[in-house]
Amino acid sequence: MKTLLTLLLFISSLFAHPHTFIEVYPTITVKDSKTSSIHFKWVLDEMTSTILIMELDQDGDGKISKKENFFIYGNYFSIFKDYSYYTHIKVDGKIIKFPKPKNFKATIENNRICYSFDIKENYNIDNTIFEFGDSDFYVAMILKEKFVKVDGATSKVNGVDNDFYYGYRLELK
Repeated sequence: MKTLLTLLLFISSLFAHPHTFIEVYPTITVKDSKTSSIHFKWVLDEMTSTILIMELDQDGDGKISKKENFFIYGNYFSIFKDYSYYTHIKVDGKIIKFPKPKNFKATIENNRICYSFDIKENYNIDNTIFEFGDSDFYVAMILKEKFVKVDGATSKVNGVDNDFYYGYRLELK
């Protein structure tokens, strides 16, 4: 019985791990204690990128064309809306709806798929926190202080233990 229970626990743990790792590179401009521009660049891990490049670079030229970009946005990127783009924006401690991304562009850089996009909202940095993570364990969002570029304020990156998944918090001051 112990062997069966141990085996079941082991098998169930196989499903509770990230399948994709995404490095998050935020670029934020702050004026008068409010965000005036927010740009995110996601860099997907090598294994996921290899698979996606074979599928998405339909003409095999090592670049994402306008037609391919349109396809990627509609079939690959926009589905993350259901997951708030793995980005939770907290204003006064309450999670608000993630705005519709603008200026989406997919690229291939150093054999890795990159998604770049803007959000056109202005947030007061005194009461706004950005948290990155996936409670379903399929995607690991990775944010490091060296990935963050902020003009007009300072930033602080912390790991966040959400009891059952790990994420990152970006605060601006």
